[in-house]
Amino acid sequence: MQMLASSLGVSVYQETLVDACEARKTVMKEGISLIDLAKGLRKLNPDLIVWAKMDSKIEDIKEMLDFGYPVAVDWQGIFTEDEYGDEIWNRSDKLVSWWGKQMGEPVSVGEQGHYCIAVEINTNKGYLRFADPYGHYAGKDRFVALWEFEERWWDDRIDKDEKGKKKYVLENRLMFVVTKKGDKTPKKLGMVEV
Repeated sequence: MQMLASSLGVSVYQETLVDACEARKTVMKEGISLIDLAKGLRKLNPDLIVWAKMDSKIEDIKEMLDFGYPVAVDWQGIFTEDEYGDEIWNRSDKLVSWWGKQMGEPVSVGEQGHYCIAVEINTNKGYLRFADPYGHYAGKDRFVALWEFEERWWDDRIDKDEKGKKKYVLENRLMFVVTKKGDKTPKKLGMVEV
């Protein structure tokens, strides 16, 4: 969100956003869903709108890029083992996950769901160039083959429904952008306000 907002000339700091999302206690273990990120961003700057599209295609990203929008995607990032260095998936987490399976609770299967910003798609050469805000990748664009990106362009998590019961959520081919209030271009391209 910080990168998307800054493309509009608005400063949003990640730590401030985490607090606005009320996710300080859970962010390292569970991340933050797009819905919660949008709510947090709205608290900090009500003039910014988050637009999203599920089941997107590479052409959808390219179209938004052609209109001048940086496009965020949620995918299974490519990292070496525990490159995050956060050691969040420890033995007790595995035991809790195993026990949840035994009790019939939903379990996520993704490993490292990750938000990145698509900045270029080259279909002739078959790659996606993206900015990655995380750690040592920050400030250096990364490249991934389109076929590999498409295979990894999904994320999942366990949420809670209105009654507090755990439910499985699959975000398949999620893309999103941030605009200033009043910009309806994303809607014309099939995106919905979050």
